[in-house]
Amino acid sequence: MKRPTGRPMKYASIIEQLDEDDLYTPATIADFAEEIGFIDARDPEQHRLARQRVRIAMGRFSNNHNFPDEGDGFVTLRGQPPIPAWFGWRWKNAIHD
Repeated sequence: MKRPTGRPMKYASIIEQLDEDDLYTPATIADFAEEIGFIDARDPEQHRLARQRVRIAMGRFSNNHNFPDEGDGFVTLRGQPPIPAWFGWRWKNAIHD
C-alpha cells in the first residue's frame, strides 16, 4: 500500500473494495468509485474532474506496476470497442508491492 515515496496511495481504499474475480479498467474503477460514494461532487464540473482524476491515476498505476498490455480479459463500455481489463486480484496485489 506504500508508494516509493512512502505515502499511502490515495485510491487504495477503492482498490481494496474491488471484487477479486471481476475485470476492471481505469474507467470501470471510476464507475465503482462513484457507486461506493468515493466520488460525490454535486457540481457537474467537479464531478467530471473527480472521475477524470481517478481514471488517470488508475491508468498510471497499471502502467507503473507493469500490468500486461493484453489484459486478463476484455470489458466493453458503451460506445467503445472491447478494451483490456485486469482482475481485481491483480489491482489488489499491486498496492501491496
